[in-house]
Amino acid sequence: MDSQQTIAQVAKASGFSVPTLRFYEQEGLIPYVPRDGAGNRRYGETELSRVNTIRCLRTAGLTLPEMKRYFAMVEEGEDTLRVRKEILLSTRERLESQLTELHNSLEYLGAKLSFYRRAIRALERGEEPPRLDAQKLNRCFAQKNKKETSVKSRSKRPTRSK
Repeated sequence: MDSQQTIAQVAKASGFSVPTLRFYEQEGLIPYVPRDGAGNRRYGETELSRVNTIRCLRTAGLTLPEMKRYFAMVEEGEDTLRVRKEILLSTRERLESQLTELHNSLEYLGAKLSFYRRAIRALERGEEPPRLDAQKLNRCFAQKNKKETSVKSRSKRPTRSK
C-alpha cells in the first residue's frame, strides 16, 4: 500500500464507504486526517491503522459509544493501558463464546442436512425415510458447556502481583 492514500482508496481497501469514513472522522474516531494542497484527505499509516482498528472493533460488535470510549482512552495515553487491555480481553472472550455457539450450530445444521439428504434419497427410492435421531442432534449443544468451560479456563491467566 502507498503510504498516502485517498479516502476512495481507503474505502475500497477497508470495506467502509466514503461517507462512513467521513462519519468516523466527524465522530472523532479518526482524529485528524491530513489534507493535500487541494484539500483532499490523505491517509497515512497512522490513519490506516486507526481505520483497521475501527473495522476490527466494529466487526467484534463494539458500539459507537464503546469505540469512542476506547479511542478516548488511547488519546489519554499509558495510564489507560490496563483498562484498554480489559476491554479487548472481554471482547475476545465474548467472541470466543460466540464462535463456540456458531460451531455448535454448524454441527447441528450439518446433522439435520445429512438427515434430510438420507430421507430424500429414501423417498426417491420409494422407501420409508429414516427417523430423526434427536439424541444425536442434542449432543451438538450438549458439548457447548464443555467447550465454553475450556475457553474460559484458557483465557484466565494468572496475574502478576504488584
